[in-house]
Amino acid sequence: MQKLNVKTFLFCVFFVVGGQPTWADDNHSTKELIEEQCASCHKFNGKPESKFNLKGPDLMWAGNKYQRKWLVSWLAGKEENLYPNGYRWDLSRTKIKHPVLSETTAEKVASYFEKHFLDSRIKESFVDLSTFTQMEADLGEQIYREYSCLGCHQIKEDGKKIGGPISVNLYDSGNRYNLDWWSRFAENPQDFTPHSGEYLADISMRKARHIIGYLMTLGVEDFKFFEPWKTKPFQQADAKRGAKVYKEYCTQCHGPNGGGDGPGAVGLDPKPAVHAELPLSDYPEDYLYNLVYYGGKSVGKSPNMPDWGMTIPTQGIADLIAHLKTTFKGE
Repeated sequence: MQKLNVKTFLFCVFFVVGGQPTWADDNHSTKELIEEQCASCHKFNGKPESKFNLKGPDLMWAGNKYQRKWLVSWLAGKEENLYPNGYRWDLSRTKIKHPVLSETTAEKVASYFEKHFLDSRIKESFVDLSTFTQMEADLGEQIYREYSCLGCHQIKEDGKKIGGPISVNLYDSGNRYNLDWWSRFAENPQDFTPHSGEYLADISMRKARHIIGYLMTLGVEDFKFFEPWKTKPFQQADAKRGAKVYKEYCTQCHGPNGGGDGPGAVGLDPKPAVHAELPLSDYPEDYLYNLVYYGGKSVGKSPNMPDWGMTIPTQGIADLIAHLKTTFKGE
């Protein structure tokens, strides 16, 4: 990549104020750079347009969209091209080299974006990444595939790129985008890129949390997943309370004594697990948590086993697992 020939005037104005030089207004020179160079391809105001009317992505909300560290690195030429076939794949299949700025100038541009290019529609995300689990990320990946995201966006599988190279790649999205922007974009992509191939998916808030959280983990080294089974409710779990939860929610299929002979078992195929024959006392808490919270299909078991996570409170799940481990020892 070649250095950008910046037509701005970063010069010193030397006059003495208390014996020290005063420098020219960097904010003004950065504004000039954006208006004279960046605006030749990107829009910084007006209404969102179809990509087929543009040369490059709209940046009128760039201050909300990108993480600062990544943006500076991108502007300084240290990141790969976001669009494998260029932004306008309908016109060319050639990768376009983005002009490169010095890191100092890139920092100034990023600061200018954060101050001037904000979108009032972007609010605090409903997704709390501090409570995001590995299982949710796995479910998010399933949703990503189920909702045809691979048709246009590439991710990585075993280190190899997979997916259609039509739109922006997403295998580093967790380092690139801000969570608040992702959440609003996912609500309706057409609000940002109308008539451009992005579609509004029929998706619940829970599934939206899973896929947004999943995308925010991509490329993030050692993402710290939340482990609910290590929290206070599990430290305070009570097997006797758990027996009541088991009676209310589990006996209908698994039977009052875990024999797999509840009234609901008659018409089920596969049949409910016979807890009385399983050494649940030896099962890891994380496995049992995922089984109860996300349902049988989440751990490769029967889809007839419901996901109880939105029905049974965390303390109830902790108590139930304590009951399972205390009562069923496979003896």
